[in-house]
Amino acid sequence: MKAINLFCNAAIILGVYLLVFSEVKQVEVAEQKPLEITIQVQPEKVSYSLSEPKIDTTNKDTFVITLNQCVDHIYSQLPQSQHIPKQILIAQAALETGWGSSRFANEGNNLFGIRTFNKDSKWLLPITWDQNKWIGWGVKVYESKCDSVKDYIRILNTVFAYEKFRELRNQNADVYALVDTLEQYATKDSYTELVKKVIKYNIEGVYEL
Repeated sequence: MKAINLFCNAAIILGVYLLVFSEVKQVEVAEQKPLEITIQVQPEKVSYSLSEPKIDTTNKDTFVITLNQCVDHIYSQLPQSQHIPKQILIAQAALETGWGSSRFANEGNNLFGIRTFNKDSKWLLPITWDQNKWIGWGVKVYESKCDSVKDYIRILNTVFAYEKFRELRNQNADVYALVDTLEQYATKDSYTELVKKVIKYNIEGVYEL
């Protein structure tokens, strides 16, 4: 009888253990959550390029306004230290092209009388000269008028002849003092005085740059 009681007690204990163990396993399974995987997708890099303004040489006003827009476009991509005062740039372009009306401006897209010494590049000569005879230099032809502005800015920022210009610019010299350093830009003795007159009488107070 005693053995039977021990057997019954053991059976009860085993049954309780199995029941508890089963519930624990069920809880463990229930509490397991599916693995969450988060994939971060990096957005594609988008590059924006502003279209280059087209310089209009229809008349004096359109020439100055659209040239100014071209300069703004270029300066948005250059550090301030490399900017050429707009009054000087526009005055020189006006003198070199007759406010955008010259053949070099409209056939060669050259606003500053910039020469090339490369025979294999595109070039022009004064209309009365033989256009097929290489004389050691030619007036450079550009893809666009704005390209000639870029080249002009490059020249004043890099060529040794304009080192004094850059030095005074770094000292925040006024526009007229900077013009005085450009005597080597043209062969005319009065060139810098002409540039200053164009600035004073045709640009300052006339156009908002």
